[in-house]
Amino acid sequence: MKKLIIIFTLTLLSFYQVHSQTIEYKYSCGDSKATIIWNKSRENNLIYLKTTQGNEINKYVMTPDYHTISWEYSNQDKNTNIRVVLKNGTYKIDGILKSKSYSKTYSSNGVPWFQNIGFNIGYSIKEKSTFKFECIRPDNLKLYEMQVDGKEVVVHNGIREQRINVHLTGLLAKFFGCDYYIDLSSGQFIQYKGVQGAPGTPETIITIKK
Repeated sequence: MKKLIIIFTLTLLSFYQVHSQTIEYKYSCGDSKATIIWNKSRENNLIYLKTTQGNEINKYVMTPDYHTISWEYSNQDKNTNIRVVLKNGTYKIDGILKSKSYSKTYSSNGVPWFQNIGFNIGYSIKEKSTFKFECIRPDNLKLYEMQVDGKEVVVHNGIREQRINVHLTGLLAKFFGCDYYIDLSSGQFIQYKGVQGAPGTPETIITIKK
């Protein structure tokens, strides 16, 4: 009986190790430097991702095809703690935003919700090179429609990476755009380059730690 328990325990540990992963990224924006830690796991046919950067914590729950179904965002420095759930085509947002109670709903346009863009598009770009998705900005909690355009493939350190341009749609397209680099063989997010702010703001660069 003890042998059966040991074998069962080892099997569970093996399953957990195969289906969980921790990845670190380097964040740089001008003089600001930080480490971003990703913890990814699978349970009950759902994908869970937790990202930590200082006091900022994001928790995502996704379907097997990498569409977001819920997102929790907390930042102690900004006294913010928000939870968003997408159900039956409606986003429901509740919590505290910058010390004030916040509640709002949005109607989805019917495109996928990709809240962690680097993670989500890496596993979706293989299906088609151009598509639209929705995303909620953490600072103002507004819902935006975005578009993905697959660009050239480059080889970096022996890895074939595809540059993917992400931008707003419609008349807002000229106001925001950034590039993600994805490992074509695994779908892993490798690098981000973009300006997150007004003109003159230093470029933000996020790269995976080797």
